[in-house]
Amino acid sequence: MKKVFMILTAVMVAGVLVAAEKTAVVNMVDLVRFHPSRERDRKLMEETEKEFQAKLDKQRDRFEELRTGYEKLVKESRNPALNEKARAEAEDKAMKHREVLAQADRDLRAEMQKLQSELGDLDSRLLRQVTGDIRSVITKYSQEKKFNVVLDSTTMAYFNPKLEITDDVLTRMGVDPKARTAKKKVAEPEKK
Repeated sequence: MKKVFMILTAVMVAGVLVAAEKTAVVNMVDLVRFHPSRERDRKLMEETEKEFQAKLDKQRDRFEELRTGYEKLVKESRNPALNEKARAEAEDKAMKHREVLAQADRDLRAEMQKLQSELGDLDSRLLRQVTGDIRSVITKYSQEKKFNVVLDSTTMAYFNPKLEITDDVLTRMGVDPKARTAKKKVAEPEKK
């Protein structure tokens, strides 16, 4: 019984200490979405994706040319007018071309995977830069306002709206918080 009382007392003391901490809440999704460099990053991603797509399109065109050439060679090798020697040569040529076609297919798939990976890496790097900048702004703001803890509201079931400092952080980042409010108003009718 004494142990239970001590545990309950410890829990209550911990609760009081946590309540005494000065806490704030931010919406990290909105901070990332409205970060000043996100539009530039989005454009960079689109341009990079277009550039990668152009590379893939060239390789696909080459692959299609090889495939058309292979189909033509196969058709020629099946020509009933060919004698045995000519047929064997045509089949051999078609088989060699098939190997080139298979390698082109492997190259195309490898290039696709490589470019997708590079695009994902670029997106991750850009996002890390943005979140790093946001964390820096939050840290400076929290130190000035003497917040001990700043939590992400997108991962919480409930918080008192008075704890929300997202608009203050947006202002510090040079973003008008009205843009966030306007975006929310546009999104609300869509929910209904």
